[in-house]
Amino acid sequence: MWRSSNDRGAKPSVWTFRKKLNQTGMISVATNPHLAVVATPACPLCGSTRLKTKSQHDQKRLQKCRRCGVLFVMPQPSSALLASHFQTGGLVTVDDFDTHFEVNRQPVLSRVVNYIRSRKDAGTILDVGCATGFFLADLAKKSKWDARGVELSLPAAGEARRSGIQVHVGDTRSAKFKDNSFDVITVLDAFYYFPNPESELAELGRILKEDGFLALELPWANTRVWQRTAIISKLLNRSCIPLLQSSDHLFYYTPKSVSLLLEDCGFRVQTIRPLPANQQVGLLRDLLWRTYGVISQLLWRLSAGSVFLGPRFLVVAGKTRQPLAAEVQVRGSVNRQPKSQNRS
Repeated sequence: MWRSSNDRGAKPSVWTFRKKLNQTGMISVATNPHLAVVATPACPLCGSTRLKTKSQHDQKRLQKCRRCGVLFVMPQPSSALLASHFQTGGLVTVDDFDTHFEVNRQPVLSRVVNYIRSRKDAGTILDVGCATGFFLADLAKKSKWDARGVELSLPAAGEARRSGIQVHVGDTRSAKFKDNSFDVITVLDAFYYFPNPESELAELGRILKEDGFLALELPWANTRVWQRTAIISKLLNRSCIPLLQSSDHLFYYTPKSVSLLLEDCGFRVQTIRPLPANQQVGLLRDLLWRTYGVISQLLWRLSAGSVFLGPRFLVVAGKTRQPLAAEVQVRGSVNRQPKSQNRS
């Protein structure tokens, strides 16, 4: 087992938050000095206090856990603030839905579609954070999939419904799906928004069939960080806006950190494979990202999976055991402390 429930300390009970930044639409948080809680920062996934601050902006910090490798934003926004952020569309306006959720996502989503079809040609599938339903519509095309989605953004869900997708507006729990409902559950470019990933994985495990699988598609944390360094950022992004200003992600995962999390939550990782970058604006910029993706894929194959360079990745996992509801509740209310300070 990656970590033990016996090595956990109490999480601070008081957190305060402020509204999104007016200029960027970002989720931003700040503490009230009269309600401040003095506590040693710890990794929300593994509980290690061996953290490194990668960057800072305003009152936010991007922390990296030296043990499991995950990067995360501190302090974290409240669930209410997070829900409000997406109910109003997040950082994407309605006019940009086609570009952001469909056109530029096609290279990545087509790979995910092909992988799922290689394993199952029909069944029930749930896409959590389905946005406009582009992925589900493509998968269901000329196949026998019963496709459903969950989406926090009402405008995006409306677009998905116009494509014929059954979408629940809200989170997965509020949808109240029955146990063992789905053959496949996907969380594509959205898992990093879950403030309590263990709790979310417990719910996904409950509604996933025993022989089903969960597919998470994520940007590689290292790519997200170094592409915002001064020289590379100008070349690949045409701007030098710091990561904490340009992104609303709560977590930045590596294959190692997300694998450890899945295994601790009752899943067994079946495969991890690199994926290409999203389609970019501008021929040169898109060519650079495509070349990066091809080189990464080649090195991954030649090294039998030991060399991984991103820029995105797909991790697929099946169920092993279901954590008890009481166990998940405990995990959500306390921090975990490392068994040994020498582990990495």
